[in-house]
Amino acid sequence: MSAGVVAAPSRAMGEGVRRIPLRPAEGWLTLLSTAVMAMVFAGSLQDAAWTPDSAGGNANFLPWIALVGLAFGVFGAKIGWGRWRTHIVGALFGGLLLPLIVGGIILGPDRAVGWDPYALGLRLLASLEVAQKVWADLVVEGRPFTSQWGHYHLVFGALVWGAGQLAGFTVFGHRRPLDAVVVLGLAILANMALTDHNQLTLMVLFSAASLLLLIRTHVFEEELTWARRKIGDPATVGQLYLRGGAAFVTAAVLGSILLTNTAASAPLQGVWADLPQHLQDVSSWLQRFAPPGGDPRPLGIVGFGDDATTLGLWEPLDKVAFRAQLQPGDDVRAFKWRAGTYAEYTGFGWRSGGPQTTTPVAARDILPDPLGEPDKSVGRREVRFRIIPDALRSPTIVGPNELGWVDRPTRETSVGGGRYFTKLESTEGSSPYNVLAMIPVFQDVQGGITEARLRAAGTSYPGDILPVYTALPNIAMGPNATALLTAIRATVASPPGVDPSNPYDLAHAMEKYLRDPNHFTYDRDVRDLRNAKCGDVSSVECFAIIKAGYCEYYASTMAVLLRASRIPARVAYGFLPGERGTDNVEVVNATGTHWWVEVFFPGTGWVEFDPTGSVGQPLPIPSGSIGPATARPSVPAATFHEPPVPSQRVGGVGGFTTGTGVGPFIAIAAILLIGFAALAWAALRRVPTKPMHPDRAWGSLARLAARLGLGPRPSQTVYEYAGALADEVPSVRVELTTLARAKVEVAYGKRDLGADRLRRIAEAYHRLRLALIGLVVRRGLRRNKRR
Repeated sequence: MSAGVVAAPSRAMGEGVRRIPLRPAEGWLTLLSTAVMAMVFAGSLQDAAWTPDSAGGNANFLPWIALVGLAFGVFGAKIGWGRWRTHIVGALFGGLLLPLIVGGIILGPDRAVGWDPYALGLRLLASLEVAQKVWADLVVEGRPFTSQWGHYHLVFGALVWGAGQLAGFTVFGHRRPLDAVVVLGLAILANMALTDHNQLTLMVLFSAASLLLLIRTHVFEEELTWARRKIGDPATVGQLYLRGGAAFVTAAVLGSILLTNTAASAPLQGVWADLPQHLQDVSSWLQRFAPPGGDPRPLGIVGFGDDATTLGLWEPLDKVAFRAQLQPGDDVRAFKWRAGTYAEYTGFGWRSGGPQTTTPVAARDILPDPLGEPDKSVGRREVRFRIIPDALRSPTIVGPNELGWVDRPTRETSVGGGRYFTKLESTEGSSPYNVLAMIPVFQDVQGGITEARLRAAGTSYPGDILPVYTALPNIAMGPNATALLTAIRATVASPPGVDPSNPYDLAHAMEKYLRDPNHFTYDRDVRDLRNAKCGDVSSVECFAIIKAGYCEYYASTMAVLLRASRIPARVAYGFLPGERGTDNVEVVNATGTHWWVEVFFPGTGWVEFDPTGSVGQPLPIPSGSIGPATARPSVPAATFHEPPVPSQRVGGVGGFTTGTGVGPFIAIAAILLIGFAALAWAALRRVPTKPMHPDRAWGSLARLAARLGLGPRPSQTVYEYAGALADEVPSVRVELTTLARAKVEVAYGKRDLGADRLRRIAEAYHRLRLALIGLVVRRGLRRNKRR
């Protein structure tokens, strides 16, 4: 008895396998088109080369995984498995196969493991070890990113497997090819939007395959309908459809390629400029999980987040960030435009730090001085200007070393008990604003900042500064970073009679040493070097190893080395000086996005140093003398008259942007409404696959018609009501006859209809429902025309 029970599922599955024809009923073209779509998705991920080892061919398994997943989906559909059974069993099978494949990739070609039981164990162990390390990095230790990359092969393999399996079962099980086209198409578009690689060829292949799939499945459904109703020769009709469809696909693809090569329009270009700055925070969060390879496409955002991770790639946008209108005739020197500062080094990047305090500041109120810092006027002079944002859509207020007031309500964020400056943000969006700020005076004048005065500043730091701006994580300094600090200290040269351990001479020597091209090389893309030589070490230790990088590496290294010497230092971020015209309008480009270092000197405050080689712009500080300190340097300050506010954005260098228009948001709303409408229409037109009983179908139809004023009268028979309703909706007369005949056979003839007949009843009811809804819409339109 038990043997028969156990053998029954095996016999049922065997019978299902034997029932599978050698040729798919949907046609070989359907299977080929679906396979091409799945392989294009895999090829899109493969071409993007998101993992560092992709160039070596380690992502070549993705197209094969797509085909295996597709085959599993088709197999489940053909042997009669349901949706959940196919997907669950397929997920289990893929979950066993993928770690074995990826494990071999992680072990590398040197191990050359096979597929014997011992090798399978090694492969599985390698995959589990990578997963454990990723969990430890991101969750246990809370690192901003992980140096592992093997798990991305698992993720991409699972995506490709799932896409292939979904496409196979959707097309051959549900017979809804549009679902497969939409899902795979969105996945390919998402990948293409993230990578900077040109994947036009893959998009053309996908478009052609998807169009052929839709046409072939439509021909298949028409052939079934013609054969069921015995209308003509289905094969002849199918050939006519295919020939016309092939001509349409060819013309559509060729026309699309032609338009792609000639079109230069960008109708939604303005939309991206006005998207909320929250995308910057989303980007920072995604960096924790983004793969370390490939050539990512810039998001098109000019702005800064509360944290930044040094990933080895510096790719600023080539757009005008903002324009600064200085007072005409004010011959102020060029200065960096600071957007904010970072206080906490994480080992792999920087954060604003904590605890943070947010303080609302009214328009034109003077910003408070942090605890222990000198008055803003010490060693500085006033400058006034007007900022007109362009690509910089962030609410962050930009300005020089110290901000005085802004002519609009703002929100200041500070860190630590002393409330040290982190950033200042407008609460009224990113429209133009006026600023009064203080810029350092590096002159040997009364109250000016000189080398002699900075050397004599000493180390009597306020109590709250040291805990905030000298803190370092344990992984900050490795052996190479320690050796670098020793080498820099050996180059410190102080004047006779000056303590050689004074903070200024060490900071100046450090800036000069790091900028020297004989020691370090400026390079915007060091991902290959970082992945090959750095492993899990900090960004500063990595910079000391590879001796190449960009401003994030230079500034981080100087700040960390100063902190290791118990000198308060922080990273400042913003923009390098722009090009200033004869009208005193300074155009600041986003390519000038930059990091530098600010060092605290008692009695003077924060003084900037720029250690970045090649592009950095350090400030020359005169040697001078100590002299008496005064509240303000004896340098005349300019007065400011507000320039007229530009009315609109004008092309060219002199154009301005005055704010965010509502047009882009209307466009976004329209796109979302169209998308929702398309989804609703697709749901309405979805052909049912489950059988439907005639009593249920007839009752639902009568209730729907009654709501529309077309309900049956008590004296009408089934056939009489079907004829009356057919006069109102003649396009579905055949469906009404089908449903009425089935209702009579079941209700009066007591017949049991087969599954195929019940499925046809469901299809007929579906068409009837759409026809009645269309009748209501047409009636409404006619009434509006009469009015």
